[in-house]
Amino acid sequence: MQIVGIGFASSNWDSLVKQLQKQVSHQLNGKLFVDSVSNVETEITTKEFDYASEELKKLKADWVLFSPDAFVNPEVCLKLLEKLKNNSKKNVSYVLVLDDMSHDLSGLLKFQPVLELVNKMQFRLSAPEMLLNHHIGSFPRIRLDNDFQTMDYTNHLGIMVRQSASEVPLNTLVPLNSIQNFKTNNGNLAPEIWLQKLLRKQVKIALPNRVLGILREAKGCYLFPGVPFNSIQRLNFENIKVEHLIRLDECNLKNPPFKRFIEDMNGDHKTWLKGIQQKKKIKSAAVYGSGKYMIVNALIEKLFSEIGMTNVKLHTKITSAHVARKDSVYWLQLDESPEIKNKSFLIDWRTDLNHILEPLKNFVDLNDLQIENNSAPQPLQKTEFEKMCKYILAEEKSLENTIQHAESSQMLYKQERDVLQKINVFSKMLIKALTESTSWEEAAENAAELKKTRTLLMCEEENIAAELNLKLSKVQRKLWINPFKFQQPEDLIQFNTKMLLTYLKPKTIIVTPDGRTHLEKLCQQVIEQGENAETVLNEQNEKIEHSKTDAALLIKNKKSLAVRWLHVSLKQLLYRDRHLFQTLPEKAA
Repeated sequence: MQIVGIGFASSNWDSLVKQLQKQVSHQLNGKLFVDSVSNVETEITTKEFDYASEELKKLKADWVLFSPDAFVNPEVCLKLLEKLKNNSKKNVSYVLVLDDMSHDLSGLLKFQPVLELVNKMQFRLSAPEMLLNHHIGSFPRIRLDNDFQTMDYTNHLGIMVRQSASEVPLNTLVPLNSIQNFKTNNGNLAPEIWLQKLLRKQVKIALPNRVLGILREAKGCYLFPGVPFNSIQRLNFENIKVEHLIRLDECNLKNPPFKRFIEDMNGDHKTWLKGIQQKKKIKSAAVYGSGKYMIVNALIEKLFSEIGMTNVKLHTKITSAHVARKDSVYWLQLDESPEIKNKSFLIDWRTDLNHILEPLKNFVDLNDLQIENNSAPQPLQKTEFEKMCKYILAEEKSLENTIQHAESSQMLYKQERDVLQKINVFSKMLIKALTESTSWEEAAENAAELKKTRTLLMCEEENIAAELNLKLSKVQRKLWINPFKFQQPEDLIQFNTKMLLTYLKPKTIIVTPDGRTHLEKLCQQVIEQGENAETVLNEQNEKIEHSKTDAALLIKNKKSLAVRWLHVSLKQLLYRDRHLFQTLPEKAA
């Protein structure tokens, strides 16, 4: 247990720690933060506030024992204690250690803390003179009903007020020496005279010197004898609770405040030990359950592991062996599988899980999701998730349309490429044959002398071709083709290539200049268009591949977003019901 002292002399602190260590069974680790003797400037000022709060935070105190002398003023004291409590991960407790009761308390009492006594009485206290160093014997309960009409007194703000008994604020202690006078049926009376007349009428005897003030309680105002220091349980300021007040010179078990402090320290240690044992049991507690989605089961197991519970097994299919496990402490119901009737510690998450899975119905296939080995995802609100889903689905639809359109275009481009490829070889052969052909004029001049097995006549005019045909009397086989019959490059597919191959020999073709030019142009176009078609087809293939890559990445992001939604939502669910797993059922305990 870590105890920290603020504002003690080293010798006093060492002595105090030794006294505490004698009375507790566990080891104390004491650290003095400010030495009120050895330091030149012993007081914590406003300038040193941030440094002091950070250094105190590092000490990880369970109990802070402080002296008001350590601070330049009470405001800094309370502010520092408040900040330390807010920033501490522990439930730090404060103990006020007094050297001079009146001097040390006077500054703090300006804030009117609520004084809580061991008898459960509570009231605000601002006057240090109301504190007593001695024990009060029996003091009669004397209620003030019609004993005064009003009283004039100076309140804690230094303002003179006139109030009746019922007008005095509840739980207000009015010191007798702050009262100027009482208005009675017999006129205005000084406090001393009023008190003497009041006590003479009482059956119960009370000496005037024992009355120090008037306390306003729920039933009315009563004479008050003061507050014995030993009867003070704690001081409650607006944002700070001081659990104990002890005297530096009375640190022994014969002194009630010190004894109560020791008892609280021992109790805290027992509670801490019990908490450690309970945490060990909880961490080892077995959690079993059923859920039809592997991703959900895996995420829940991971989340349980993050809070220290590693004995968690969730199954997609429940067997009798799972149900009959004797080591199970909790049964987690995630789907509509049969409820485990014999387990009183059943936790039903079916409705919650349905709400979590609802946004994913038309978004992803849960069976395709896998747990991701990344850090904890950033928080994700449902509205933000739905917005991201809408965007991804729109992008996915756009990519699907792009790929579909590209694949349709690819089919057309491929058909065109295939057609051009078929006539590409023929076109090259035809070009070569045309290069080695016989001109129409030359053939007409030497027609009677030409001796060939076959000749292909290419002329746009049938009559002219017929005339030359007659003149070629020594040519065995003759074929006429009108080259202008083919207007588009793809028209060359109409050639009977098997038959024409026999005519594509050197000097076998007889062609007119216009026909030759026309055919050469078509053949060149076939070659060029074939090359362009291949390029376009390759570009289209690349476009499809890029689109498919984008689609694959989108699917990955889609799955990642779904897993993130599940992770965040299931974590919120677990932390909402975390308390159910932090207290063992009676059967398991």
